[in-house]
Amino acid sequence: MYPNQKRGGSGKSASDGSTSAPSGSVQQRKRLSSVCDICKGKMQLVADLLLLSSETRPVMSSEGVAVAETFEQCRDTVIARTKELSILTHDIQSQLNMGRFTEVGDRLLEMGDLVVSLTECSAHAAYLAAVETPGSQPCQPGLVDRYKVTRCRHEVEQSCGVLRVTPLPDLSPQLLLELSQNMSANLKTLTDSSSLASERSRDRFAKEQFKLGVKSMSTSGTAFLACVREVKNQPSELTRSRCVLFSAALVQAVNALVGFATEPQFLGRAASISGEGKGVQTAVLGGAMSVVSACVLLTQGLRDVAQHPESSSKMADYRERLRNSACAVSDGCTLLSQALRERSSPRTLPPVNSHSVN
Repeated sequence: MYPNQKRGGSGKSASDGSTSAPSGSVQQRKRLSSVCDICKGKMQLVADLLLLSSETRPVMSSEGVAVAETFEQCRDTVIARTKELSILTHDIQSQLNMGRFTEVGDRLLEMGDLVVSLTECSAHAAYLAAVETPGSQPCQPGLVDRYKVTRCRHEVEQSCGVLRVTPLPDLSPQLLLELSQNMSANLKTLTDSSSLASERSRDRFAKEQFKLGVKSMSTSGTAFLACVREVKNQPSELTRSRCVLFSAALVQAVNALVGFATEPQFLGRAASISGEGKGVQTAVLGGAMSVVSACVLLTQGLRDVAQHPESSSKMADYRERLRNSACAVSDGCTLLSQALRERSSPRTLPPVNSHSVN
């Protein structure tokens, strides 16, 4: 998620890259490679949860309200996002051609957030369009929003994973700050969602179990974040190993809470969609999937460029793949916009639930 992530995660200002050699410094390349992994994981996760899900549900914002009230609002928002995405994609290529690896990473973080927003709005548009068709029935909300809490769980796991695999010299104060902020935001979301579910539940056991799950997670989270602060103040392999040690307990507590919260009785009922509604839904989700897939390929291409020297015999191929991915992003944006305007697929699309975007 990284909602509070500050740009320039290497601790350098955006202007640092402008004076670098066209090939970019080793540190800038390492940071870009890390940003590629973060963005790819985030885009794939949201696509898996929203575009490849077999259930049809509305998409709620962090405030607990739908991301838009009407299909028309969703459509206009998504089309605006596709235009922003095209501009960002062009800017990423321009910055890369000038060797500004720091700026490429900054723009890529923006692109990741933009693709998440676009995916959420597209999935909600697909839901609204589908339930408007004759014979369809809307979703009956439950105590818990599965998308929200499942995404939080993955974000917590990812943050703990970054701490586990990142070498000590690369655990900069800025990176540790970003990880702490991201972790705190996700734990707060899980706490708020579970506390609300506890209040609304009529089952005595569920009421208490949500509270106990939150208490367990909160205790583990406090212990883990204390270790992160310590490794920031006193960096050593010992303090880093403590982070890894206490992260395991936190991940376990979060998995237990989310596993309980996403039991079927807490999720309400997914929408019942007619055949016509399924067709509309498939068209919109397929268009969104084409955008996400192209953006994932773009991040993979950027990672290849970042991890190899300019003198590499494969660099020409990597840059060509990057250009092709950028063209695919543009094509996907056009496809999605047409699907939203026409509420049908402008071309034959593969089944949206056929595979994950790996």
